[in-house]
Amino acid sequence: VAGSDYVTLHAPYIKDVTHHLIGEALIKKMKPDASLLNFARGELVDEDALNARYEAGGGGRYITDFAVGPDLWPRTNVITIPHLGASTEEAEENAAAMAAETTALYLQTGTIRDSVNFPTTTLPARGDAVQRVCVVNENRPGMLGEILSVFGNAGINIVQQINTSRGDLAYNVIDIERLSSFEDVHFKSWDALQFLLTSIDGIKSTRYIHGTPSSAKHGGYAVNFQGQVFGIGSQYAPTLPSFGE
Repeated sequence: VAGSDYVTLHAPYIKDVTHHLIGEALIKKMKPDASLLNFARGELVDEDALNARYEAGGGGRYITDFAVGPDLWPRTNVITIPHLGASTEEAEENAAAMAAETTALYLQTGTIRDSVNFPTTTLPARGDAVQRVCVVNENRPGMLGEILSVFGNAGINIVQQINTSRGDLAYNVIDIERLSSFEDVHFKSWDALQFLLTSIDGIKSTRYIHGTPSSAKHGGYAVNFQGQVFGIGSQYAPTLPSFGE
């Protein structure tokens, strides 16, 4: 730093680690006419210490793409430029590709990643011999047992399963054996099974995915709103004496 004409910052901001990385001690070591370039994070620079340098007659420029405080803002040797890192052509193209890939992954496999309000959830790819069921439910004791008991009581084998949660929301991805017919189980259709599953108190939505990720077909989406099922399976009424009839 002591022999540099330009000092550039290339570090992440980590509280209590890189906060004011460029502080009073380091600023005093800089050449009187050295310039500081900060395109990393504004909090890396101690603005009070930098302003004190300029007040004492220090030269050089401070160039940054982050907002600065009222002491630095009026200075002619402080140059602030727009922070457009996410608005470049390359960044927008990459963001669009990532969004499309993430959406496709969810539709094809039920995988959730980079979500704001859902837990990250990944279950290994399934084969043609299974059918994937995705369930969104309230995160409370006993919910997972109720969900899995629907398949157990129906005589349907669960091949693999994952349960994740974030706050008051839980998400389940369940792989069950694909059935060639309904003769050996206690339901006469997937819609009937989905209706019972979605009707459970605390269930928010259910979704079926058939086939491999590359050939996924969506067997149905249903939601439970105020105790009533809407979507696939909603033609079944809870007054039916038995779904197995």
